[in-house]
Amino acid sequence: MLRNVKQYLRPTTLEEAVTLAQTNPHACYLGGGAWIVAQGDPQLETVVDLQGLGLDKIESDIEGVRLGARVTLQQLLEEAAVSELADGLLATAADLTQSHTLREQGTLGGTLIVAGPADPLTTALLVLDTDVRYADPVLHTAPFTSFVAYRDRLIRTRVLLTELLVKRPPVRSAAAFEGVGRSPKDRPIVCAAAYVAVEEGLPTEVRLALGGADSRPVRLLKTEHLLKGQLLTAAKVTGALVPALAELHPTADFLGSAEYRLEMAEVLGRRALLAAWERARRA
Repeated sequence: MLRNVKQYLRPTTLEEAVTLAQTNPHACYLGGGAWIVAQGDPQLETVVDLQGLGLDKIESDIEGVRLGARVTLQQLLEEAAVSELADGLLATAADLTQSHTLREQGTLGGTLIVAGPADPLTTALLVLDTDVRYADPVLHTAPFTSFVAYRDRLIRTRVLLTELLVKRPPVRSAAAFEGVGRSPKDRPIVCAAAYVAVEEGLPTEVRLALGGADSRPVRLLKTEHLLKGQLLTAAKVTGALVPALAELHPTADFLGSAEYRLEMAEVLGRRALLAAWERARRA
């Protein structure tokens, strides 16, 4: 519970919202509230409600799909424009992020801000061509990969995540998601997302991201470089994973040892890449 909250503010512009949050050391943004209420921070005195800023829309056009930061995780599952994009990769990831009750409350922006090392949604977005917009209070646009790399710094300066643009992939491309958890519907302990685009029978674009295998979800750039332009086989993918996995440092916890996480990262990464490759070839 938020026992010490003294101010509830509901701005009508992005600039006003960011200014209110940045000038009050004990303030935070309130989107869906799932994480804020659960944390019950005793130092929190002011909440800046984002309901009046129009950040809860999903818009689809020829360029791609725009997702407002206050779009709920459940909307990602139910909206046709999202479930049809990139073989339903985002809908699959959102389904694994929270239970149904929390998906109705939890928002896209809030999920990405508090995402842990194995977050399936962050992992999925890393392999898609995605831009993120945020206000500080001036609006900026950056690749999603940059957002993940500098997320902690952005949080400290209290920028406001406003929307994501997930660009529409080409026809001859496909994505796949693999994960392992305590049960098939549980949040993954380790997960992998892959994207492959094909021209003339060869992969012209290969992307692979892992969650739960390092301090945050990561792209395996070395693996991608080694496999681009190559006919993908299990042996080639396994070999290309070796140098990238050697650079990862997963943290052991009650869900799995570091060794287990790396082993699963290899298995799931290979499965996801080969599944995306086969789908792209049939596209």
